Amino acid sequence: MKKLNRNSFQTVKKAGLMAVLILLLFVSFSGCIGNSDNSGSGKDTITVTDAFGRTVEVPDNPEKIAVSGSGSMRYFVYLGVIDRVVAVDYQDNSSNLMPKDKRPYALAHPEIKEKPLLGTSKGLVDAEKLLAANPDVLFYSATSSNDIAAADQIQSKTGIPVVLFYNGNYVTEKDKIDETLLMIGKILHKEQRAQDIIQYFETTAADLTNRIKDVPASNKTVFVGGVAYNGPHGLNGTNPIYMPFEILNADNVAAGVPLSGPSTGYALVSKEIILEWDPEIIFVDVETVTAAGGGAFVELKNDPSYKGLSAAKSGEIYAVNPHTSMGVNHETALANCYYIGKILYPEQFKDVDPAEKADEIYTFIVGKPVFNQIKQNADGLSYTKVNLTK
Repeated sequence: MKKLNRNSFQTVKKAGLMAVLILLLFVSFSGCIGNSDNSGSGKDTITVTDAFGRTVEVPDNPEKIAVSGSGSMRYFVYLGVIDRVVAVDYQDNSSNLMPKDKRPYALAHPEIKEKPLLGTSKGLVDAEKLLAANPDVLFYSATSSNDIAAADQIQSKTGIPVVLFYNGNYVTEKDKIDETLLMIGKILHKEQRAQDIIQYFETTAADLTNRIKDVPASNKTVFVGGVAYNGPHGLNGTNPIYMPFEILNADNVAAGVPLSGPSTGYALVSKEIILEWDPEIIFVDVETVTAAGGGAFVELKNDPSYKGLSAAKSGEIYAVNPHTSMGVNHETALANCYYIGKILYPEQFKDVDPAEKADEIYTFIVGKPVFNQIKQNADGLSYTKVNLTK
């Protein structure tokens, strides 16, 4: 082996030192590129486009989050991140607001009510309360671009990044809801769970449509009443784009009526038009039991005009769980499809126990079977044929 002379050795030594210095510089520079956080907090950040087109820089996989807006905790229960939530909206915190709560996510996780609140009314964020909770990010439930200014103001005032997410109607805005779940999932590193939720809804909807694909559509006209929107309503609260009717190809007499609440599908109609439509089957949303005067069930029993409806005379009146209660309970709308399917297409749904199917859906989506709790809070009416003589 050829020996190195002194000069050759020094040359190799210098070359080695230079290589080490270059390597150290490269590692240091790479570290600066990998961490996009310039705040000095030591947390990596990512830049996302929220549901209303705002570009927001947020901590990557934040450990502490705050959530505001009507029904805003719903998606965070779906994604299984309740343990990260350090503050919630007034509607999710107040124990007295809904003594007969029928929201699956709230019933499955009563610990939500123990979280500190962000304000004193729906969607109100008190800057001091937000700062006291000290979240890494605030997720703010929104239904329109009108919420952009509020989000920007909160972010400017507190320095806490605010991400707007869409909380609306699954029938007309499925893509927006899917995008919202994936966006939140990306931030919280729950992308797989978000994809699983989306796939579950699609697979379940496919099962429903496959059951009726080779049979004629039900030839009976249907109507859903007692639908809630900014509070409970009587029989005249309906939904022209009611998910079960859409999926099951039912003849909804209210189809085409202009929406009063686009984010939920709500519409208010007159008693006169209901009498004119004279639906053959009526489904009543049980949230109506909390309306003043007892809501739709009392109206159907006591109003002489409603007693003349074909559905009332034939006894074709059925109670379904509320798809809208502080936002849309998409999982309840899906569960209602099976109960309504059994009424409209008994042969195609003869293998289905609607209560068991509802609990299967609730368990996957919110983590617990809560059908019996909903039924108890609905005075035992859920998924029953309504007796107007009692």
